[in-house]
Amino acid sequence: MAKRIKGCLLNLSKREEKRENHINKTILTSLTMLETTKVSSKGQIVIPERMRKHLGLKEGTKLVLIEKDRKIMIQKEGEFMKIIEEKEISKEKMGWLMLTEKSLAKVWDNSIDDEVWNNY
Repeated sequence: MAKRIKGCLLNLSKREEKRENHINKTILTSLTMLETTKVSSKGQIVIPERMRKHLGLKEGTKLVLIEKDRKIMIQKEGEFMKIIEEKEISKEKMGWLMLTEKSLAKVWDNSIDDEVWNNY
């Protein structure tokens, strides 16, 4: 009897473990707006209406497609350009910081100043 109960408990715990590891499609869909679509013979896809409404995509909205790690990411052109501009500004700032540091290295890296600062 004890072996039988132990076997039932093991089976039950395995089922619970499988249930915990299983992703509920309904929950996942509601959290991430997961949708599927097919590619037409012309290479076209349809963005489901629910997603278009949620993202404010209307006829004529320009989109940027980015292929990365064998995945396709789609982003509104305006949002994509903002990111690019921010990165360009960051690159420019970094360039100026590097030039400033390089030009000030002559002033900063000298033994006389090091001796003075070591006194503090």
